[in-house]
Amino acid sequence: MSDKTIFEMIIDREIPADIVYEDDLCICFRDSAPQAPVHLLVVPKKRIVRLAEASIDDQGTLGHLLLTVQKVTKQEGLTESG
Repeated sequence: MSDKTIFEMIIDREIPADIVYEDDLCICFRDSAPQAPVHLLVVPKKRIVRLAEASIDDQGTLGHLLLTVQKVTKQEGLTESG
């Protein structure tokens, strides 16, 4: 059994996903079973198991995720509705 997370399998293209954005640090894709009209997930490519376990070395990645959310909401026309 693989110890990869479902997110790592999506990043590695082992599981298909509707990817709306990707760069060197993260990937953003549509939830396969959304509970809202729009549900996107922005996931770091580096494994960070829990925020409580993040280190100072993860600061750039974590900040990048927030800015990516901003970029994707503009790209998807969600700036008014969030």
